[in-house]
Amino acid sequence: MHKQDISVSSLQPAVLTIFPSMSVLEPKDPAERVQRMCRTIDRFQSVLKGKSFPANTGADFTGNEDKVWRGSVEGFKRVADYAAERGVKVAFEPLGASLMNRSTTVCNMEVALELLHEVNHPNLGLCADAYNLWESSALEQVSLCGDKLFLVHVADWKRPRNFHDRRVPGEGQIPIADFLKRVAALNYTGPYVVELFSEGVPDSLWSQDLDTVVERCKNGMEQAIAASRQ
Repeated sequence: MHKQDISVSSLQPAVLTIFPSMSVLEPKDPAERVQRMCRTIDRFQSVLKGKSFPANTGADFTGNEDKVWRGSVEGFKRVADYAAERGVKVAFEPLGASLMNRSTTVCNMEVALELLHEVNHPNLGLCADAYNLWESSALEQVSLCGDKLFLVHVADWKRPRNFHDRRVPGEGQIPIADFLKRVAALNYTGPYVVELFSEGVPDSLWSQDLDTVVERCKNGMEQAIAASRQ
C-alpha cells in the first residue's frame, strides 16, 4: 500500500460524549466537553470535511438518565451546528447494553432515533456498530437508520473478557455478512470502519504482528462483503 492510498474515513475524538464516560471521566462539565468536541472539529476539519465522527451521551453514574438525556439534546444541538458550519458530520452511536450508565444512556437504535428527533438537526445522524448492536438484534435495528446512517463500525464478538476485547471480523459469532446486507439495502455509500479494542487480555491483538492483524481484518471484511452480495 502506498502512502497516497491512505485517507481519513472518520475520526474518534478523545472526548466524544456530552457527559463523562467510563473511559474519559474528565472534564465533568458537559459545557466544557462540548467545547472540547468543537476544538477537535477545528483541529481536524481539513481532513474531516464531508466525513463523520462518532459521538455519544456519556452517563451520570448515579443513574440519572433524564439529566443526561436533556443535557445531551442541548449539547448535540450545539455540536451539530458547529460541525455543520465546518462541513463535518456527527454520527450518534448507540452502545452495547453493558455500557449503560457507564458510557451511554442509549443502547439501541430506537432510542437513538428518538434522540435524533429531539435534536432535530440534519447534521446529526447515526453510526451503526455491529459489535455494539449485536446483543440487541443488530440485523433488525440497522434497517431503522434510513438515510440517517452516516457511519458503520465493524468488529466481531466472542463473549468478552473485559470492556476492550473485540475480535477481527470473521473470527467471532456476529453474522457480519447479514449485517452488511442490511446496510447495503439502505444505499449507504460511506466508510466501513473496523474498530478494534484489545487491551488486558492474554492474546491481545496489539501484542501480535500488526501487519498480519490488518491482513486478517481485510480478509474478514472481503469475505463478509462477498457473502453479503450473494
